[in-house]
Amino acid sequence: MFEVEVTKDGLEHRVIDRGTGIYLKWLVVGGPYFTEVFNLVHADGSIPFTTARERSVDPETGLPFFVFKFLTFGSAPKAHRNTKDLVNRTFDDETEKRHWMKTAAEALLVFGSGYNGLKLPHPSYTRVDLDGEIYTLKDFGYTLSSK
Repeated sequence: MFEVEVTKDGLEHRVIDRGTGIYLKWLVVGGPYFTEVFNLVHADGSIPFTTARERSVDPETGLPFFVFKFLTFGSAPKAHRNTKDLVNRTFDDETEKRHWMKTAAEALLVFGSGYNGLKLPHPSYTRVDLDGEIYTLKDFGYTLSSK
């Protein structure tokens, strides 16, 4: 399971699964549609990707939430000029890509709106759209109580 890790000086953050060593790093934010660039780092390399956020209100509960949507996965074209260590990633097949996208989705849920996904107003405040399927923390076994 992922958790937020902060350096001793409090300046650097990442979302890490200590059991696997996989971590998510937030790199760039901006653009007219509030796009964000992340890097999912694992033992065999890294996977840059770009997301967009859409805000909404849950019709059943009336609670606000936002949804991350993947714009790219395996590259982050607009970030390459500002982040020199990003390397594009290609996938051998769709099963491998889907595995890594689902891992990234879980990490994004823990990331939340800024390394705070486990502390947001309610457990489904952050959502991730993965090919039309919406994920929340509960889908990955995180048990949080609503506030």
